[in-house]
This record gives sequence, C-alpha cells and structure tokens, in this order.
Amino acid sequence: MSFSWRESKLFKNIASIGLVQLANYIIPMIILPFVTRALGKAEFGSVSYAQTLITYLTLIVTYGYEYSATQDVALNREHKDALRTIFWTVVRSRLRLFGLTMLILLVLYAVMPRVHENPSLYLAAAMINLGIALYPTWFFQGMEQMEKMAVANFLIKSMGGLLIVWLVTTPADGVLYLSILSLAYVLVGAGTLLYVMQRFDMRPLTRPDAALAKRVVGRGFPIFLNNMFVSAYTIMGITILGFYVADDQLGIYSGSYRIVMAVMTLTNAPINIGLFPSMSRKFGESAAEGWRYFDRSLLAVAGFGTAVSVAVWIFAPLAVGVLLGGEFKESVGLLRLFAVLPLLVIVASLLTVQGLYGLQRQRYAPYVGATVAALNIVLSLLLIPRFGIYGAAYAWIACQLCEIAVSGSILLALRRSRGRDSGTLKP
Repeated sequence: MSFSWRESKLFKNIASIGLVQLANYIIPMIILPFVTRALGKAEFGSVSYAQTLITYLTLIVTYGYEYSATQDVALNREHKDALRTIFWTVVRSRLRLFGLTMLILLVLYAVMPRVHENPSLYLAAAMINLGIALYPTWFFQGMEQMEKMAVANFLIKSMGGLLIVWLVTTPADGVLYLSILSLAYVLVGAGTLLYVMQRFDMRPLTRPDAALAKRVVGRGFPIFLNNMFVSAYTIMGITILGFYVADDQLGIYSGSYRIVMAVMTLTNAPINIGLFPSMSRKFGESAAEGWRYFDRSLLAVAGFGTAVSVAVWIFAPLAVGVLLGGEFKESVGLLRLFAVLPLLVIVASLLTVQGLYGLQRQRYAPYVGATVAALNIVLSLLLIPRFGIYGAAYAWIACQLCEIAVSGSILLALRRSRGRDSGTLKP
C-alpha cells in the first residue's frame, strides 16, 4: 500500500493535532508581540526562566504516557474493560505526579534563590501542570478521534490569549500573564476529561485489571526517562544560562527560542503524534510492512523539515521584528543559528518515536537520551561561559546531531540483526 498524506484517518488526525498545536504554540506566538512589549526584555527573561524551570516538572506529570498510553489505547480500543483500566490508570497516575511536582516546587522555594524571591511567579507557572495532568490527549490520539477535543482546546485558549492582550500591560503583570495561561490549560483539561468519561463510557471499574495497570505504568517509564533526558538538553541551555547571564540576555535567548520552538512544535508534533498510531499498527501487522512505512515517512518528513529550516533562516529578521520588537534585534543572529533545528528535530523524533517506540523498543530510548543529555551538560558548561547565549545554541545543535547518530545506529543494528521479523507487535 502506497504512503499518502490523503489517507483519511491519518490526515484528519494530523490536522486535528495541528489545531491543538496551533492553540498551544501559535496563539502564544500571536500574543507574543504584546507580551514582550508590555513586560520588557528583563521581565520577559524572568518569566521565561520560570516557565523553563516548570517544564522539568511538566515532564514528570506527562511521564511518557503521550506515547505509551496512546499505543495502549490504539491496541485495545475494541476491548472496553481494558480501555477503562488504561484510562483510569493514566488519569490517577498523572494526578499523583502533579501532587509530587508541587512538593518539588516547595523544595525549590527553600533552596533556589530565584524561586524564593518571586514564589508567586513560579506557582502561577506551575499550575499549568494541573491542566496537563487532566488533559487526555493520549486517549484521543489512540482512538484517532481528535477533532472535537482540538476545537474545544483552540477556542478556550484563544479566549485566554485575548485576556492576556487585554490585561497584561506593564512589567508588573508577569504573574497575571502566567496565571491566565495556566487557567486556560486547566479549563481545557477538565472539560475534555469529562467529555471522554461521558462519550466513551469511561466509568471506573470495580475490579480493574491490576496486571494491565502495572504494564501501563511500566511501559511509560522508559519513555519518561528519555523525555527527561531529551528535554534536559533542549531546555538545559536556558537553565544554565540563568547562572551566567543577566535577565536581559535571558530575554534575547528566550525570544529566539520561543520562535523556533513554536515552528518545530507546529510542524513536528502533528506529524509525529498523528503518525504514531499508524506506525505502531504497521509494525504490528508485519515487520516488513512497518519498515516500508517507516522509510517512506522518513523521506517525506526530512524533505519537509528542510523546507521549514530554510524558511526560518530567510524570515528570521521579519519574525524577530514583528514578534519581539526592536528591543530584541540581537535575537536575529541567534534565530538564524537555530534555523537548522527544525530539520534536525523532525528527523531525530522520527527515528526515536516512530522507530524505537513504534517497534516497542523504547527500552533503548533512555540510553540515547542519557548519552545526549550528558553531552549537553558538558558542552553547555564549556561553551556558555565563553560564548554566552550562543554557547547554549551550539550545545543544543550538537546534541541534536548526536541523537540522530545514536538513534539511527540502534535502528540500523535492529534492522540488520532481526531482519524481516524484527519489531512485530502483539496487542
């Protein structure tokens, strides 16, 4: 069967996830000119640092279920009792993890000067994780029924964006800005969770399958570890920069970072997440069919990623001028350096997510992530003191190349050693 982006189920799923990412990243980008001009370079740097620190806690809440639970739902969608066990295992686990992150934030308040000096800023940023804990994107992805959830998500976050434009007007409004962002996530999370419970009859089981619940949690752990490592080298630059540069330089770096992250998320996430259930099923049908599908997907997304990277380099001055303003003109050179990342990230993600996760070889992923994260820490500590914000960028790019090399080598070894039978999945 030939690969085509017009396959109805896959295309609708990707389009719906694209709408979700539009709400999550493009709406913030649309309001970014208002935010940067209202907060100013230094306060914007302070707010961005708070969001970066909370991202580590977000990784704990998501745990890895975006892929492992999506796969569990996709393989058990016709088995109602199993589906209920998966659903409630993930929901309860995420809420417990959210509670854990709040305890961690309390520890950070006690030991980290930045958090201690402005606790309300970090608390406002951290409440976004409650919405993420409730938000059952993994269930919709596994069922390949994203449309209604995507529309609701877009509408609520659009209203949040309008409130930010209306209310955030001075550098003193950093806490208000983060509070509105978090509230939008909580409303979307609670609303979509209730919708799933009613629409799909996800009432709790009196005797859930304990063995299945244990497998659900266990399968997510390697992905959680890999996500921690991968995100560590994605955001480690900002974290380490906070110890070496002033808030205005953090603002310059954060401006370029936000633009390129919005581009990468809007282009990479819909394809990667939307493709994942189909890729899992292809490898489940036969290894040969899975590898054919993988090869065609890799060629398609690599070509797309190249086009996106070229566009970022060309339009960097315009993007910085419109989205960030004249105060951030130093961000242009940094954004052009970041322009290679959309291509590198989309290829690295396809190798890891569609390849290793699709083959259910996620046990290899933490080794990839640990290798790359360790390299990032070393490079960041070496390069940031010498090159400042550019040192963080050099380290990030080097780490993406490393991830491609390591993940690609593992996949090649699996393909050669197991031949046509490698990676066959069992429901």
